[in-house]
Amino acid sequence: MLSTLRAPARRLTTSGVLRPRNHASMARRHQPWFSTTALAARCPRWARASSSSTEFEFKAETKKLLDIVAKSLYTDKEVFIRELISNASDACEKLRFLQGAQQIKEVNDADLPLQITLSVNEAERKFVIEDSGIGMTREQLIEHLGTIAKSGSLDFSQATASDANNIIGQFGVGFYSTFVVADKVDVYTKTSDKELGSQGLLWSSDGSGSFTVTEVDDVPRGTRIELTLKDDATDFAKVATVKKAASKFSSFVDFPIFVKEKEDGEPQPINKQDALWLKTSATEEQHTEFFRYLSGTSYGKPYYTLMYQTDAPLSIKSCFYMPDPDNAPSRLFTKDPEIGIALHSRRVMVKKHADGVIPKWLHWVRGVVDCEDMPMNISRENMQDTRLMEKLSMAVVRRILRFLGAEAKKDPEKYAKFFKAYSYYLKAGVIEDKEGNFSRHKDDLLKLLRFECSNKPKGEVVSLEEYIDMAKDGQQNVYYFTAPDRQTALSSPYMEQFVQRGRNVILMYEDIDEFVVNAIEGFKGKKFVSVDSSEKDFELDLDAPEEKDDKDKKSLTEPEQKELEKFIKDVLREKVQEVKFSNRLVSSPAIVTSIITPHMRKMMKTMMAGKEETGMGNIPMTLELSPEHHIVTTLHTIRSTNEPVARIAVEQLYDNACIAAGTLDDPRVLMSRLNKVLEMFVYQGAGFDYAKGEYRTAEPAKDQAAPATESSKEAEAKTEAQPSKTTETTKESSGASRFEEVKP
Repeated sequence: MLSTLRAPARRLTTSGVLRPRNHASMARRHQPWFSTTALAARCPRWARASSSSTEFEFKAETKKLLDIVAKSLYTDKEVFIRELISNASDACEKLRFLQGAQQIKEVNDADLPLQITLSVNEAERKFVIEDSGIGMTREQLIEHLGTIAKSGSLDFSQATASDANNIIGQFGVGFYSTFVVADKVDVYTKTSDKELGSQGLLWSSDGSGSFTVTEVDDVPRGTRIELTLKDDATDFAKVATVKKAASKFSSFVDFPIFVKEKEDGEPQPINKQDALWLKTSATEEQHTEFFRYLSGTSYGKPYYTLMYQTDAPLSIKSCFYMPDPDNAPSRLFTKDPEIGIALHSRRVMVKKHADGVIPKWLHWVRGVVDCEDMPMNISRENMQDTRLMEKLSMAVVRRILRFLGAEAKKDPEKYAKFFKAYSYYLKAGVIEDKEGNFSRHKDDLLKLLRFECSNKPKGEVVSLEEYIDMAKDGQQNVYYFTAPDRQTALSSPYMEQFVQRGRNVILMYEDIDEFVVNAIEGFKGKKFVSVDSSEKDFELDLDAPEEKDDKDKKSLTEPEQKELEKFIKDVLREKVQEVKFSNRLVSSPAIVTSIITPHMRKMMKTMMAGKEETGMGNIPMTLELSPEHHIVTTLHTIRSTNEPVARIAVEQLYDNACIAAGTLDDPRVLMSRLNKVLEMFVYQGAGFDYAKGEYRTAEPAKDQAAPATESSKEAEAKTEAQPSKTTETTKESSGASRFEEVKP
């Protein structure tokens, strides 16, 4: 039989203090800070202060107040499990601390281990949590549970002279989260200190504004909380739901947590994993086990491991893992990836995905960040001070990037494999860091980038720092070229002068690279210059190539260049904005350039698909020609003597330049012109003269004259039947083919 003792009737107040119903004894007079005489002189009679005043207290409906406190603070119902486990952990920590400080001489139920146990009864809609911690006396029970926002843990931390860092509670409202899911809350407790008593107590309330305290027998040391769940919260009477929530929030609580799956079964532990980030060191096996726990897998090892602890600018304890490059996340199926780092405060998880601390471009990093100094909001679901959150983010991200930089120098080959798998995310970080973080991590990120270059073998990558070290004396630019692959890049006409001079060029193969260059603009005082850009200073005086003595080589004069420019503009019309001659070409006849690089132009046209009215897809092009190339010099010759061929040649020359630049949207548009070019070759082989618009008749050999009786039609048929002989004869008679360079 339980012996009961009814507690005196009390009520909760908004000030957080239990008050008796009679307040007369608390009335007292206050001296006003202003002059009542002066005020009375200025006020009408009805507004003058009386000679005495009475103090009143605010009144509140406690049930409504509890509803506001509970329901407005917590976004998820399951958070009440986290709050109760945190309170239970604090109770165990207080007892351990006081025993260590020898402030408790004799402990009730000394054989009980410090632990937390969860159990449910689905039939009776019951959720139960019990701990073997410090427990409460009658006065503590009334003071702590009868006062909203009264934090016993905070009082304990302030009262103890030493630093009790493992204490979680701060606000004194976590207990009241139970009223979000429960119609009735029963709290059984017994203090751990025998000097304070050994009587069990029962605190009971339905959240309506009052509670009862009853003496009960057979209560073990610690606290047991029983919740009678509401109809819409019966899921928390299921073992699977409770186990999942407890594992999610409180896997790293410093005391063992057990879940009793069956009423008569043995409790099963759910927090077997140690809080590895709180340790100063750990073995490789421990890191592997923890990495698998965080990843939710039973296989795999971390490629890089970082343990980071510091007390400035904040108290941070953390552990980070970079997954193996072979298991790098695919960008095809992760449009909005979740952050792989969890945010904790004193072992208790605050956010599973710390998106306010870790940027999206580092979502693939696994780990835990535990910050004791975080100013949490009352629900402990977010930080209150965004400036401190920025400091935390800055410190953590900078440490991760500098760690990777150190690993890159320590083992370049290992880092090269890592970078190949994660390069996109680091490059995206450069762009996003500029847009949303004022490029605070720019220098650290740029040191991590790796690229192939023209003066190194295929597959070998260099950093931007290494490129600058390899640059020629006096070189002020970082030259780069964006292409699909190395072979395409080195065979491009844009690379000709750099290959000829032995000038090193960074080769970029990803679409994002062009955006990265635009975001960073320069590195260590040197600006980035694309080799396919227009009208840039390529520093040609640094390494002039050896001049070849070619007396037979023809070059168009300035008047001839103007004549050909006019002819080409007339043929291409709106396709080009300008036609000009350039000395940047070595073995190619022409290239196209514009105000943006051809690669960027191609990407912009893709992004602006369907928005052609903006004009972004029709940026004007410049056709640059080599005045010494034999195709260009011959084109100048035939523009007046064979205009049909010259026009087709100009269009094909422009298309070839667009193909080299990668800006030709659809190669199929070339088919009709290529067929026409093929036709021209076949017809010329057959003896057709495009200049005259007729077939040429082959002259018969002197020793084999044609019979006089042979008709002209038969002769023509013979000529067409022997194209090789006709072509050979035509060359002999005309001196040169129309498609070869005409030399003076």
